[in-house]
Amino acid sequence: MALGTVVGVGATQAGVSSLSRVAVYVPGGSVRLSDPYDLEVVARHAGPATTRRGLMALVVLAVAALAAVLGCLYARTAGADWLLMFLAGLGAFAAVTATYHLAVRLTGPRRFRV
Repeated sequence: MALGTVVGVGATQAGVSSLSRVAVYVPGGSVRLSDPYDLEVVARHAGPATTRRGLMALVVLAVAALAAVLGCLYARTAGADWLLMFLAGLGAFAAVTATYHLAVRLTGPRRFRV
């Protein structure tokens, strides 16, 4: 099957899962109905970044950098050597960015390429 975008999922009728269909928009302007097990997801479609989302990414980057610096400073005041200071900063940075990536994934577009 050609590369396309899922545009709808048909509900099952009376609990019969063999009657469910997936509507796929394919290049050329047509929509094909296909069985769910015939599709293979190859990528999520991501829309262009908006100004608001770009600004939010910069704010998260600044907060993550601040958290990394604070993590390093707190580790140093606790008497840690350079490796533990580095790992504390890296952990703080990773915690902030992982939270942002999770939020983006949960609130992102729901369209899939198949």
